[in-house]
Amino acid sequence: MLRDLGVDSAFFVSHEHRLISDYGFDQIVIPERSAADSPEAELKKAAIRKAVIQEVMEPHDVILHDVAIHAELYELGVVQGLFQGYIYRARKDQSDPARFIADRAPDVDVVYVLGKAGETDHRHGIRLLGVADVVRRRRGEKPIWGSDDDGIKVVVMAGGGGHADAEAFIDAAVSGVLHACAAQDLRATLSVITGPYFRGTVRVPPAPHVKVRVQSYLGPEYSPYEGTDAVVSQGGYNTVQELKLSGVRAVAVPGERLRDDQHARLSELDVHDSVAVSSADAGQISASLAKLLLSPAGAPVSGTQPRGAFEIAQDIVGTRSRAGRT
Repeated sequence: MLRDLGVDSAFFVSHEHRLISDYGFDQIVIPERSAADSPEAELKKAAIRKAVIQEVMEPHDVILHDVAIHAELYELGVVQGLFQGYIYRARKDQSDPARFIADRAPDVDVVYVLGKAGETDHRHGIRLLGVADVVRRRRGEKPIWGSDDDGIKVVVMAGGGGHADAEAFIDAAVSGVLHACAAQDLRATLSVITGPYFRGTVRVPPAPHVKVRVQSYLGPEYSPYEGTDAVVSQGGYNTVQELKLSGVRAVAVPGERLRDDQHARLSELDVHDSVAVSSADAGQISASLAKLLLSPAGAPVSGTQPRGAFEIAQDIVGTRSRAGRT
C-alpha cells in the first residue's frame, strides 16, 4: 500500500523470497543469526548486517518491523532519527504490545495492532494504533484447476511449509481427504501446496478415484479458493484472513507455534458453518470434511477486504508529512 501512495519499499531478508520478487519489490539479503554460530562468527555477521543496512539507508526512510524487531536495523534507525513502526498481531508470549515494545525498542514511533480497527491508546510511552486486519492482494484470481480436473476440487495447504509439523499435517490431511472421498464414493482432484520452505516428503496412498498433484509455490496471479470446493489448511494468520474472505468450506488444523496461538485464532472461525476445526488426525479431518461437503458453501465472513495495510500506509505517510520528514 505504501507503493500506492508513492513510497517505494524494499525488504531486508535472510534469503531471497520468490513471492517478494513476484510482487516487484526489491529485497536485500543480509546474514541471519544462528544458534550454531560462534561468538566470533556472529560478530562478523553483525558487522556485515550493519554495513549493508548503512549502505542502503537514506535520510528520509521509514522502517517497518513485521512481528520481529531487527536489532541492527532498529539501532541504526534510532541513530539517524528515522520513523519506525512495528506491526503487532496477537501472540502467546507477549499479550501487551506497548510493554513489549517499551522494553525492547522504546524509540519505535507507533505500534500498529492488527484486528483492532479504530482503537487508539498511548501506554508506556508508546503510541498504539488499532488497524483492520491485513490481507495480501493477489495480482489475479486465476483458478488452479484445469478442464480435465474431475470431481470435487480440494486444496491442502501448509502455508510456507517451513515449520516442523508441516510434514505430519500434510500426511494427515492427504489421508483424510482420500478417506472421505472413498467413504462417499466421490471422484476428486486434490492439489497439495506444500509451501516454498517445505523440505519433507508428501506421501500419497493409492486412490483410484482421486487425482493428486503436488506443488511447492503458488504465484500471486492464482487463487487457491477460486473454483475450489474445500480447503484443508493450518491456521496461520494470512491463511485465516483469506478464508474469511473466500467463504470456501475449510477444515482448519491449528499448528503448534512458539508465539502464534493458532488455537485462539481458529476459535473465531469455528462458529461458522463453513469451517470445522480439527486436530491433525486423518480420521478427524476425514469426518470433518465429509460433513462439510454435505453442506452448502458458506458466505464470506468478511464482506470486503480489510483495509489494514492501507491504514498503516496512510498513518506512516501522514505522520511523516506532519513532522516535516517527507
